[in-house]
Amino acid sequence: MQPNQNNIVSTKQIPARYRASRPKIVQWTARCFLRIFGWKVDGFVPPVKGNENLIIIAGPHTSNWDGIFGFAAILGLDAKISFFGKHSLFTKPVLGKFLKYMGGIPVDKTKPGSGLTEVAIQNMKKLNGSLIAMAPEGTRAKTEKMKSGFLRIAKAVEGKIFLGVFDFGKKRIFLDKFYEPSGDSEKDLQWVRNYFMQYQAKRPENY
Repeated sequence: MQPNQNNIVSTKQIPARYRASRPKIVQWTARCFLRIFGWKVDGFVPPVKGNENLIIIAGPHTSNWDGIFGFAAILGLDAKISFFGKHSLFTKPVLGKFLKYMGGIPVDKTKPGSGLTEVAIQNMKKLNGSLIAMAPEGTRAKTEKMKSGFLRIAKAVEGKIFLGVFDFGKKRIFLDKFYEPSGDSEKDLQWVRNYFMQYQAKRPENY
């Protein structure tokens, strides 16, 4: 595994087992998009033993632009990543197909037992090694507290938590490092919040 070698994004930045094998033209288009906006993907996800489940928590999440650059990074990395969205978005003809192509999983929170955490655990238990991306804030609007879902998911599926950053100050997606929970949820959530505060969000007032 190597850091980014082409200053934009490279498939070498994630382990081969987590790649989606999308068409080269799709990867090229994503790299062009990032280049036009002056963005890049820094860092890399280190190799892991066996087919482990990785939970990538990405933040600070304050704007729809996070998702736009995040999708471009996923395509450029050729990463096979699952993420969650409101079920109503998946009913849209074009948007719904795109979200599913990108690995989106619809969540209908109005149904009993269909919360994001429960859906994530159910899906990851079916897979033999997967990547799942989520925003620990649970929303792009201002919130005073992180949600503990990613900690519960990691424990339930015996997965590792990896830190990813939307760094608008340096115009980059930063694949940083693994985080080992302490077992104290409040302490872990505060640590993660403080960690993301090191980086410039698109809308700092929302974090």
